[in-house]
Amino acid sequence: MEVFHLVLRNLLARPVRSLLTLLGVLIATASMVLFLSFGEGLRRALFQELSRVGPAIQVVPEGAEGFAFSAYPEITPEALRALEEAGKALGVKALIPTLLLARGGFDPKTGFFFQGLPPGVSPSLLYPGLRVRESRLLPSAQGAVAGAKIAQRGGLTLGSPLRLSPKVALKVEGILEESGGLADNLLFAPLPALQAVLGTKNVGAVLVALRPGQKAEEVARALEGAVPGLKAQTTGEVMRFAERALRISDLVRFGISLVALVVGGLLVANTVMMSVYERTREFGVMRALGARRGFIFRLVVLEALFLALLGGVGGLLLGSLASAAINLYTLKEVGLALSAITPRLALFALGVALGLGILAGLFPAQQASRLPVVEALGRV
Repeated sequence: MEVFHLVLRNLLARPVRSLLTLLGVLIATASMVLFLSFGEGLRRALFQELSRVGPAIQVVPEGAEGFAFSAYPEITPEALRALEEAGKALGVKALIPTLLLARGGFDPKTGFFFQGLPPGVSPSLLYPGLRVRESRLLPSAQGAVAGAKIAQRGGLTLGSPLRLSPKVALKVEGILEESGGLADNLLFAPLPALQAVLGTKNVGAVLVALRPGQKAEEVARALEGAVPGLKAQTTGEVMRFAERALRISDLVRFGISLVALVVGGLLVANTVMMSVYERTREFGVMRALGARRGFIFRLVVLEALFLALLGGVGGLLLGSLASAAINLYTLKEVGLALSAITPRLALFALGVALGLGILAGLFPAQQASRLPVVEALGRV
């Protein structure tokens, strides 16, 4: 307890310097927490969405693996027919060709994402549990069904026009109840209408729904063998691919925040080093009264650790508040929480802050513990 009392006394004796150092560590830790929280939020949102999707297999062109369709539809009608024949031979429940089309700006209020479905295919086959709030679930050849969030953001009501191109226009024929998933942010439209907008008969992906008892991995490999040039991904494979991609993005974000962490570490090191220089005579008196080198070393390291720990806890709290504010916006606009402070992230942030404190305090502590008693007492 005596050591902690000395640490606290010294930091309070220089409040301005200690506060500025604390703020530096706090901001550095908060930026790291906020950057990494996007990876945790995306990971959670992605896995929740995958668990809601009905079809167990997604067939995409080779090179377009992952939880996304290719930028431009590349599965040709010939490849689609070959897939349908292979699917019939394997006894699958359904093969659903689809594509995504984005229209509007980057602002969620003006941006619209259309998912094209073949005539007669209900969105509930892709997203089980969807319910109609107004009118109908199945769009006609000239209509679309809007998810709850996209209807709210875009001010869409029954009969609202949707102009996809100068030659293609649809109208809203149904609005879904809020499901808490990706479907809330989509407009389900006839596949031929979206193909007409893009001027192609190709599709972006084919979703495969299995019958009870069928093994997704075996069916996926059989479909790949039947149609060269396509990749059949199971939900598990998409999850593994997404996890690898998110890990890479986590490393990139951590690398960016590392700059701020290094600056925070230098601030701690500078504060502790200045403290050591100003207290040289005090350390000399301690040594003359019998204090060992190890005691001086621990005292200085604890000062650095105390600053880093306070900054780390404060940074974690600040990052959590910023994460909550971001989620309020994204939940309102797109219906998804894109930031998450998980226990794993919190422990990692505190561990990094403590490691920062130890590294920043080692050199000043070593210098303080090696001061000769006579030289230390002789300094003014």
